[in-house]
Amino acid sequence: MQPLQVIPSTTSHKREPLDRTLEIFARLGMRDLDLNLNHMVERGVAIDDVRRWLKEHGHRVWIVSGGWCDFFDPAPKIDETFASIDRQVDLARALDVPTLRLFFGRLPYERYSGSARSSAASAIQRIADLHPDIRFVFENHDGASSYPHVCREVLEEVDRSNVRLNFDPINFEHRGVKALTALGELRSLIAHVHLKGYERGRFCEFGTGDVDLMPVLERLVDGGYRGAFTVEYEGTFDRTLRLYEGLRNAEAAIERLALRLQR
Repeated sequence: MQPLQVIPSTTSHKREPLDRTLEIFARLGMRDLDLNLNHMVERGVAIDDVRRWLKEHGHRVWIVSGGWCDFFDPAPKIDETFASIDRQVDLARALDVPTLRLFFGRLPYERYSGSARSSAASAIQRIADLHPDIRFVFENHDGASSYPHVCREVLEEVDRSNVRLNFDPINFEHRGVKALTALGELRSLIAHVHLKGYERGRFCEFGTGDVDLMPVLERLVDGGYRGAFTVEYEGTFDRTLRLYEGLRNAEAAIERLALRLQR
């Protein structure tokens, strides 16, 4: 991906027809995408159709976002995750996309332990070694992965160059962890960043809400981050409008950061 690139996610529209979503995104100039695999994995949309729609509307997919897998699951249930990852990797390759966003799993923090960490790390090592051409970025989300030290401990034990963190600062804020605090613990592991807003306990479009992410982004970029940013919208209002506005806000914010680097 391009340094400090800003792209919209189709995750907000995974319940809408993908062909129409791609057409509307293209009309709005949103042609570089983070494509959620839900339509293919959960709804049976054929990959050949997706490739045709992307080509028709001039889209380019830079990262694909996978569905829920649980790397904390023990055997034999973990085999379901391995099978799902194999399918998602095949879809990523069919789209000529080298980066796949995943989740750590649903393990509650109260059940996190050294053995749980090692089990998850071993499972992640397996997919990393099986698919060295794919970069897996794991997003902090619910449960144990809401804690920065858990994300760090798991990824450090994995110790694979194609496994990194998808840093979502608002997901940390939503769980009561300050994004700046999380960044201080995780900066060296971050390979991709999600952007959205947070207001009165609910998600909103980036650039609005109660949490100012500019200090986080400044510290991230000043610390050497040159990766890309995916803009999401997970609120209750019009998802196309709010995603578009969040994208514009993010582009302006990242442009200001890029100018700082040139001084």
